Amino acid sequence: MRNYDGSFRWNRCAAMTAVVLLVSLWTAVPWSSAGAAPAQERVKAPGLQDSALMSPIERAEKDGTALRISLRDLTKLALQNNLDIAISETNEALYQQKVIQTAGYYDPTLNVSLQTSRTKSANTNITNKSATGFNQRDNALWNASLTQYLPTGGGFTVNLNSNRSDTNQLASLFTPQFQASSQVTFTQPLWRNRRIDSTRSNIKLINLDLKTNDSKFKQSVSSTIAGIQALYWDLVGAIRNFEIKRQSVELARLQVEQNKAKVDIGTLASITVTEAQATQATREIDLIQAKEAIQTNENALRNMISTDRNAQIWHQTIIPSDAPDFQEYEIQLDKAIETALANRPELEQYNLQLQQNDVTRQLQGNLKKWQFDAVGSFGANGTAGPQSYTNNNPNMQPQFVGGLFNAYKTLFSEGLLNWSVGFTIQIPLKNRSLDAQLAQTQIARQQLIMNRTKTEQNIIVQVRNAVEAVETSRQRVETAKVSLRLAQEQLEGETERFANGMSQNFQVLQRQADLSAAQGTQLQALIAYKKAIITLQQNMYNLLEASDFEIAKK
Repeated sequence: MRNYDGSFRWNRCAAMTAVVLLVSLWTAVPWSSAGAAPAQERVKAPGLQDSALMSPIERAEKDGTALRISLRDLTKLALQNNLDIAISETNEALYQQKVIQTAGYYDPTLNVSLQTSRTKSANTNITNKSATGFNQRDNALWNASLTQYLPTGGGFTVNLNSNRSDTNQLASLFTPQFQASSQVTFTQPLWRNRRIDSTRSNIKLINLDLKTNDSKFKQSVSSTIAGIQALYWDLVGAIRNFEIKRQSVELARLQVEQNKAKVDIGTLASITVTEAQATQATREIDLIQAKEAIQTNENALRNMISTDRNAQIWHQTIIPSDAPDFQEYEIQLDKAIETALANRPELEQYNLQLQQNDVTRQLQGNLKKWQFDAVGSFGANGTAGPQSYTNNNPNMQPQFVGGLFNAYKTLFSEGLLNWSVGFTIQIPLKNRSLDAQLAQTQIARQQLIMNRTKTEQNIIVQVRNAVEAVETSRQRVETAKVSLRLAQEQLEGETERFANGMSQNFQVLQRQADLSAAQGTQLQALIAYKKAIITLQQNMYNLLEASDFEIAKK
């Protein structure tokens, strides 16, 4: 009886120790290595070395390469360095330059020309003969013109022309002769091209392209945020799963030691030690795989943050500071669908395409109209030169005697004005090519409307599925919580029964495996709930607001 009582007390003590260790491991182990038991204090076994039980997080904290970062800060860092977003930003700059390029059509143009010339011809007419047997004319001109096109579809040109000419013709009243002229010409469409033309339609289309690119940019940012946050929670899950697997290894090692002690005192067969060691080896394999999952998820996050292999993030270990605590997300289905239909960029892009289609149809319809333009011009001439005489009578009036500047002076002072006003009409009799283009544009519009309706339906289905996924994940969390509590109670009971000789070794090991599975199930449920919320917010396209981010509007 004395031996039995001693063994019984020893067994109860070992069982209670296992229960205390189990509970302390589950409740005290945080999401990272903070608070974890030092590696040198763990029970040694013939499996993995203690150093192999260290997680990458613990090793990084020991080496000083740990980067503790919250979900928001990590998202902000990734948005700053993400290459896809940088490409979208350059696209926006490209479209802005295209708008400027097209609007350059309305920039004024100044043309200046300078020219000298000489012509010689034989005397063939008594009215223009010269004393030298041939006619010679020397000319020099300097002209300037300013052209300006207007957003009304019309435009005007201002000309200022000047020239000097010398001739040896006897009939010329004065030589050299200076001429100056100025003229303004104006054209304004009254029907075709009055409201729209190719330049104005191009400006509208490129501005719509700019808005489309802005919509795609926001869509890219939202997708990037969703991907980053999903990877963040995957990394949190991988780190927590490593802790769960390590707890399972700790329990297996403890079971090995307890079984050895019982074999030594003769209360268990030696095969139970082998069974426990086999279970320990299997769990250590799971632990190694869990460590690899941490590194895989971390590399995926690094790739989202920076593709530069020399960036600092590639030499740091990312340690999430946010825990997957359960926070219920409530949303009504009708409200979610309404939000999605109002916000989704795909629908916005269809609307922009329909506006572009309207611009194209407007331009094509404009080209079918009659060309009916108002045209006009107004100008004046000025003349000057040296005085000449015939029979002692002056050939020129005094106001015209002088040089070039005098010619400029007489431009508008002597009434040498000229003007014109009129209309030009062009009537297209038939244009089958344009009719076919207009019909194609109308068909394209119908296709856009049908595709938009189809996209709306797909969005509604996506939102319905996302809302259902959130609710299903919430139920999984609640069920997993109950399952974990029951698994803990079962292991505690089975351990006590084994200590009292009322259970077998494999049953305790099975309960340990059940507890580890329940812990993993709860973890997966929490991570799935977090990711389901992200998916729903992405489908409603309010992930930016939910993440407290805002894209500056240009």
